[in-house]
Amino acid sequence: MGSLTLQDAIGLRGESIFFVALTKLYGRPEPLFNPRFLGEKYPSVDYIVELNSPSARIIPYFFVQVKTTRAGYTKRDHRLKVKVPHKDSVRLVALPAPTYVVGVDEVNEATYIVSANGRYTKGLSSLSTQFPLNQPTQELLFQEVSKFWNRFDTWQMDSSFMDEEWW
Repeated sequence: MGSLTLQDAIGLRGESIFFVALTKLYGRPEPLFNPRFLGEKYPSVDYIVELNSPSARIIPYFFVQVKTTRAGYTKRDHRLKVKVPHKDSVRLVALPAPTYVVGVDEVNEATYIVSANGRYTKGLSSLSTQFPLNQPTQELLFQEVSKFWNRFDTWQMDSSFMDEEWW
């Protein structure tokens, strides 16, 4: 078993900080989100996050790529110094579900979320700090993802592999 590099430790801490920020209760009886780590081998995405909505006919979810840094912020616009390579941007945009990048300031344990849905044609060298992952942002994120999936009120697929005894 190899030793843990500083870069790996920073990444692991960032993922933990993200998990804690996203599952913070803010006085609620349970968290709004159920994040699941996808593993280091999954390309471009670190987490699939289900919404805790037990009464929903479908289980809404979204994807997250976590980017962690100790480099701080840009001087001019106070953007977090994290990089999202072009190939990751293209892949994130291509996912047919709500997809986000969460930047983590590992030193201050601060988290920021930005949508990766759109028409991004280049990589990113810093991330907006306009949307800290706090209570209002959590609630807005929950609403945004719910709204996306509510468009599929009767999510059913016709399949060639149906088991008649199951229905």
